[in-house]
Amino acid sequence: MDERLRLRAGVAAFDAGEYAAARDGWREADSEEGEALADAAAVIVRGRTGSFDGLAADAHAASETLGTLDEKRGVDASALRDYLGVVAGDPEVVERRLPPAIALDGERVTPDDLDIEGVLALAPAVAAASGGERERVERAVEYARADLGEDEAGTSAFVTLCYDVVTDPEARPVAYRRLVERVERREAREKDVEGLFG
Repeated sequence: MDERLRLRAGVAAFDAGEYAAARDGWREADSEEGEALADAAAVIVRGRTGSFDGLAADAHAASETLGTLDEKRGVDASALRDYLGVVAGDPEVVERRLPPAIALDGERVTPDDLDIEGVLALAPAVAAASGGERERVERAVEYARADLGEDEAGTSAFVTLCYDVVTDPEARPVAYRRLVERVERREAREKDVEGLFG
């Protein structure tokens, strides 16, 4: 999958306060920018859960790494770099003050700004960060892509539910549950067909 798409999806998640999902999405980007941003998000995730051991050193390292990436590939994380510098001096600031947004190509990106591929790339990470089973959502994403390939109109319950998981935190628990139910039904149907012809 396109690393730029994963970078964009991670920025959308981060700016929406979905720090764990952003971290995981950026790790999957397999790029220098993605790794640097993932390290920064990891500091924030740890700090927001009250885990401060070694956080100052990690915040300092993440800030230094972000400093080498300024404006590379359109990512403006300078305010985040400065924020991490403050966290390095006072790790508990993570509990008191939210990190600044990241700009991509001079603009903020929200989950609502993501295209279908961006949503599908981010859905497993968002589900896992919310306590769901990543593997189930990865399977749902496979089904969504298959449905899109078969249906020129682009309609798929899997796509719709992935959108809800990514873009609507209030609807997320219900959307996730329905997504898992649909995956289980599709898998059962596939097994039945295999049984007939196997």
